Amino acid sequence: MGWVFMVVCVLCRPVPVTAGQRLEQKNVVYGGSSWLGHYPVWVGIKNGVFQQKGLEVQFQQFHASSGRMGSLVGDHLDFASTGSISAIALMAAGVKRFSIIGTQDSYATVEGIIAREGIPSVKALKGKKLAVTFASSAHVLVLDVLKTEGLDPKRDIHLINLKVSEMPAAFKSGEVDACAAWTPVFNRLLAMKRAHLLLNDTQFSLFKEFGLGPGPDVLVVRNAFARKCPNTTRAFIEGYFQSVSELKDQPEACARVLTGLTRLDLKDQVNVLKDITWYPLDAQSRLMVNPGSFVAGLQKLADFLFEKGQIDRSPRVRKWIDPNLLPGG
Repeated sequence: MGWVFMVVCVLCRPVPVTAGQRLEQKNVVYGGSSWLGHYPVWVGIKNGVFQQKGLEVQFQQFHASSGRMGSLVGDHLDFASTGSISAIALMAAGVKRFSIIGTQDSYATVEGIIAREGIPSVKALKGKKLAVTFASSAHVLVLDVLKTEGLDPKRDIHLINLKVSEMPAAFKSGEVDACAAWTPVFNRLLAMKRAHLLLNDTQFSLFKEFGLGPGPDVLVVRNAFARKCPNTTRAFIEGYFQSVSELKDQPEACARVLTGLTRLDLKDQVNVLKDITWYPLDAQSRLMVNPGSFVAGLQKLADFLFEKGQIDRSPRVRKWIDPNLLPGG
């Protein structure tokens, strides 16, 4: 009996948590950051959405998805959103301690490479210092566009592994000539003097062909938690996608809440929200199960990472999708 089938047997169908239904656990630990993929949980906490479900959600900050996913499979988190590259890397390593619940957003213009003036193209990066967080979606974007332009990332470019939060200081001091970053640091870098946008995710090869960015976001749960606390899991998922709907329908009101997370000014925060497509509850089944177009895209990304030597094998992504956890699945 495969592990996915065992989980399906243990969990109930995703009926809503009704009034008076007992939550096995009220406290939930979520792994996040200031990245846009975590907006639903931040808004849900600040607007009292989770509290209405009887939940106390603790928001733990991480600087990268790899650390967040390591903490999740190490039993320190219950839920997280993650860039799919970190999830796929764990799948490729055979880690089966988490499941994908759904995907909350799509973006293409709030991540990319920012360069200082005098570097007008990717080819002009030759011999320059480019800061990037290794094993991130931005890293995959960099490797992809360098290959497209015929540049060797080991010989032609000085790639510097740097936390995204450390990039503005390194760029300002002249330590690096360009940065591959995502919002909100992406916006801060663009606002610096003599900085300009070299390219964004729309230049990723799979985006051009399939509309898929280098690291689309997914919501994941630790399997042991979902088995132990099915009512709490459903309550969290309900609250989560209620917050997604608020972000979709009330962006300006949500922007005022989000500035406390991102430290962007209100105008920039509203502009970031305009660049995001939110996937509400009723879109999840279509994206993840039938026809499952998002999962098909993730599989192409896994195959792409294997071809680029970023993972040792391409995992069958669908094995990590638990249809019983999916809202409306």
